[in-house]
Amino acid sequence: MKLAALRLVAVALSVGLISCSADPPPEPKPTGLNAGEACPEWTGGGRQIVFGSELDAELGGVVLGSGSTGVVLAHMAGGDVCQWLPYGKQLADRGYRVLAFDFAGYGVSRGHDVPMSRQVEAAAGALRADGAGRIALVGGSMGGTAVLAATPALSPAPVAVVALSPPSAYHDADAAAAAPKITTPVFLGAGELETSFAESARQLYAATPETTQRKLVLAPTSAHGVNLLIPETGSIEIRDGLTKFLDTYAPPA
Repeated sequence: MKLAALRLVAVALSVGLISCSADPPPEPKPTGLNAGEACPEWTGGGRQIVFGSELDAELGGVVLGSGSTGVVLAHMAGGDVCQWLPYGKQLADRGYRVLAFDFAGYGVSRGHDVPMSRQVEAAAGALRADGAGRIALVGGSMGGTAVLAATPALSPAPVAVVALSPPSAYHDADAAAAAPKITTPVFLGAGELETSFAESARQLYAATPETTQRKLVLAPTSAHGVNLLIPETGSIEIRDGLTKFLDTYAPPA
């Protein structure tokens, strides 16, 4: 009886081992916070990144490309990294290392009462730690205000800053107060038909020192922020002007 029982146990174990070996391996879990989970068609080929612990925050983003010139992309209100990833892919294809990130309270990022400009600074630091030797800041609408507000305090200084349809201020980010202190080359763009944003772009341009390399492009469109760069709805004047600006002050390398 004992021998028969042992044989039954051995058979059961062997069947169990065969069943386990036949199971498919588990799917790998995404790393980080899985930023851009709503637009997986654009996150392919990108790397998840989590940063901001020094701010008592957990900020998620997607890194595209591997160049030594880095570009931080800051999204508009109500959005997340998905707004910028199509353009970020274009930049990565041109040789840039790109970080599109979610502000705290948007997308997957977490944090409470973290100044927006400090989040941009943290994103720039994360991109440097990833391998970028120099940094350009690019933001749309709310993100545009945030990158302008961050520029004077950022060290090392960014090599270029771009703000599309930026309000003069948004929540705790004050671009109007930062503009007179900006010495980094700056590109401001807006649609003439998005009345208040075109006016704030004019005011921010006027407030930036004349000794700073600065460019203002107002296009005959109502497209706003990131949408100014969409071929079907945006402005070729702003798209081409931005490309030329980056090639001049923050060329891919």
